[in-house]
Amino acid sequence: MEAIRVYRNINSADKLFGLEIADGGILLMTFFVAFMVNKNGLFSNLALLVVVYFGLRALKRGKPDGYLLVLGRYVLMSRFKRPAGYEEAECPR
Repeated sequence: MEAIRVYRNINSADKLFGLEIADGGILLMTFFVAFMVNKNGLFSNLALLVVVYFGLRALKRGKPDGYLLVLGRYVLMSRFKRPAGYEEAECPR
């Protein structure tokens, strides 16, 4: 039986220009915020998008797929892991 050559791994994440779909959402949100704040600054908004794109690429370099989602989940959930004012010395034994 001859092996069939495929050009895409089923287990790999979908990527466009080196970014995952969630990263594209970050770029899309940056686009909307940039044009809501500065409606007439086409070149400055484009420069901001380019900087955010290369920043995301630099942040994700060498990291596994889904890294930004896990990092965002960690940042958002770290405040709710322990009740406020609860210290290690106060825990019952």
